[in-house]
Amino acid sequence: MKKNTNVLVVFTWVILVYLVSILLNDLSEFNLSQFENFQNWTKIADKKTNGFLSRKIIEWSYYIICAGLFFWKGYLIYGFSYFLPILKEVENGYYFSDKIIKYFKKIGDIFISYTIGVLILKVFLVVIEKSVFNLFNELKSEFTFLIPVGFAFYILAEIFKQAKDVKAENDLTI
Repeated sequence: MKKNTNVLVVFTWVILVYLVSILLNDLSEFNLSQFENFQNWTKIADKKTNGFLSRKIIEWSYYIICAGLFFWKGYLIYGFSYFLPILKEVENGYYFSDKIIKYFKKIGDIFISYTIGVLILKVFLVVIEKSVFNLFNELKSEFTFLIPVGFAFYILAEIFKQAKDVKAENDLTI
């Protein structure tokens, strides 16, 4: 069992490092391209024209929403990091511990809140950019995966809680 757990721990670390590298790459690309666009815009913008302030507010709103999207990506990575202590508990033989139940619920919370948070931010982004937003297409992409997985972790937490209670009862009768 220990060998299988070690393989899963290594696999989890590889996934976490990969996800962090993607997030850092996205952040650097966003910062470089947005900073260049912002510099070009400030050079050519006429600050005395009507709507200068509103364009500035829209641009900063866009930056804030993008920062929010990066936050949610980081939060999702944080959710994946909970697999490591779960594997540690399993490796130590505590299959039905309170920690595992708590971590499964946290992972479910994170997956569902990520999905809702990103969906809300994408709606705001559509309003600001005046682009097309199709709720069903968004739900078909990454969201159809994370909401059921989040609920599955809630169900797993409940199953593990019931199993812990049954195990405690069996330990008392012996």
